[in-house]
Amino acid sequence: MTTKQQVNLNTYWKIPRLLAKPMEVALNPGGTLHPILIAVSNKDRLRFEIRERRFNVYYCGGSLMRVYERKKYWMSHFDEKYFKGGPLKPPQLPTQVSTKKDAHDWVEAFPDLIAGMDDWWKRHPKGELAHSHAMAEANSGIDGPPSGDYLVLDTEYQWAHRRFDMVTAKRRPTKKDATGWAEPDLVFVEVKCEYPACYDKAGLGDHARDYRDIITAMDSASASAQYIRIKEEYENLIAQKTRLGLLHESLGFRCFSPEVPELLVVFVDLAPILPELLEPLGEVRAVSDELGGAAHIRFMRLDSKKTYVMTADAALLLEGLVAESK
Repeated sequence: MTTKQQVNLNTYWKIPRLLAKPMEVALNPGGTLHPILIAVSNKDRLRFEIRERRFNVYYCGGSLMRVYERKKYWMSHFDEKYFKGGPLKPPQLPTQVSTKKDAHDWVEAFPDLIAGMDDWWKRHPKGELAHSHAMAEANSGIDGPPSGDYLVLDTEYQWAHRRFDMVTAKRRPTKKDATGWAEPDLVFVEVKCEYPACYDKAGLGDHARDYRDIITAMDSASASAQYIRIKEEYENLIAQKTRLGLLHESLGFRCFSPEVPELLVVFVDLAPILPELLEPLGEVRAVSDELGGAAHIRFMRLDSKKTYVMTADAALLLEGLVAESK
């Protein structure tokens, strides 16, 4: 298997996260898949995420349903691992959604599937997954602009084996756009809620270096920054989510700002300035120094007992994080 060190970042290309037109049509009113979209819109704690020519319905961060195309059929899948070792049995469901009835059967089975997932998580705590989903829920744009300054656009993003928990838009108010959602900044987000996750494999230093690799990679075909492709990917994804009613039209999004994307590390229920974190934070500082003023890595602290809403004034550079923690 190819490692991220083996990927040529200047020629790398990925299939963008976007539904093919027939699947989008099938999700619209009258379409075979429309009952699934309605169920997500009407139920708290469910989230619809667009992938490469497919979509996932997530419950509290776990995949409740995956739908993809195979030989012009809509195939559906649930991960039955959630029922392994527990007292519950998974419902029998169609593996192919050919009619609205098939879609309704899946929607009607959501409570049973959710019960199995909840039982699994009682035995296998989900930790970071729960916090990431709560952040996505609190910073959603399905009913209108979010109450904070960040809008969660997507979860579990991967580019050239570099992975981040979320992709968000950060509002950027201007004289022409006081709300700041017409041309927001693009921000990659990594969530940490346990100390070992900050310095073990895929720790803070690794995420900082992955971020550096993405924003410094140049597209050899167009002689432009590779992150421009990522912006284009999410501009198209935002347009599709808006058409599907997953993002509210009142956001008024046009395009991303010309600013270089940022990296935001979110500490949930953690005091980040501890002796064991000095080394990984030092690795982040080294990457920041290397990038200079060309890009920014910021940090945010959230208290899960208070709020998951993300605000711009809570996003600090490393120096500000250290000063705040003293």
